[in-house]
Amino acid sequence: LQMSSSLLSLLLLLVSALLISARDQTVGARGQLMCGDQPLANAEVKLWELDTWPDPDDLLMTVYTDSQGRFSVWGTENEITTISPVVKFYHRCNNKGLFNIPNFCKRKVTYAIPSSYIANGKSVQRWYEMGTMNMEAKQKNEDTECI
Repeated sequence: LQMSSSLLSLLLLLVSALLISARDQTVGARGQLMCGDQPLANAEVKLWELDTWPDPDDLLMTVYTDSQGRFSVWGTENEITTISPVVKFYHRCNNKGLFNIPNFCKRKVTYAIPSSYIANGKSVQRWYEMGTMNMEAKQKNEDTECI
């Protein structure tokens, strides 16, 4: 019994040390989406922080592009290890749809944000400038999301 209580105490100490070492990390990205030569308005933009099992991925922010296709997303996550942020775009530019039914599904494209844009604390220190991106062509990292 003495041995198991010592082991339990050591385990609690280790878990406490890990929790204390977690830190706030913030990232932000901005840019403009186009569909050919037209701004891609009202496209959904989500900032995610990817985790490994069993910890689920964290949605940090959702915005929609403005009438000019511009967006700006940012978020903070408290993690022990360096966060893995990605921006996901959900849009209908040049979308043939499932079974050629337009607007039934959205195209989804994921972009990783380089770790050099992650800052300690709760504010964006350096924006990841994604620039102007034409979403017309199919991307190699593209998927389809329905309903």
